[in-house]
Amino acid sequence: MNTRTLPRPKVEIRLALLEQRLDALASHNESVPGRVTRLEGEFEHMATQLTALNDGQRQLTATVADLGTKVTRMIAVLTVLGVVAQLVAPALLRMVFP
Repeated sequence: MNTRTLPRPKVEIRLALLEQRLDALASHNESVPGRVTRLEGEFEHMATQLTALNDGQRQLTATVADLGTKVTRMIAVLTVLGVVAQLVAPALLRMVFP
C-alpha cells in the first residue's frame, strides 16, 4: 500500500474538515461587509425619502389648515348674510306688497 491508499487517522480527517469549515466561514465573513454596506445605503436612501415625505406632509397639513380657515370664514359670512336676509326680507316684502 502506498501513502494514498492508507487510511488516514480520524484526527487528520477531523482537522481537514475543520480547516475546510474555517475557510468557508472566512469566505462567508468576507462577503458580509458588502451586504452590510448595501443595506446601510438602502437605509440612508429610505431616510432621505422619509425626510422628503415628512416635508410634503407638513406642506399638505399647512394647505389643508389654510383651506379649513377659508371655508370656516365663508360659512360665517354666509350665515351672517342669511340672518340679515331673514330680518330684512319680511320688511322689504311688506313695502313692496302692502
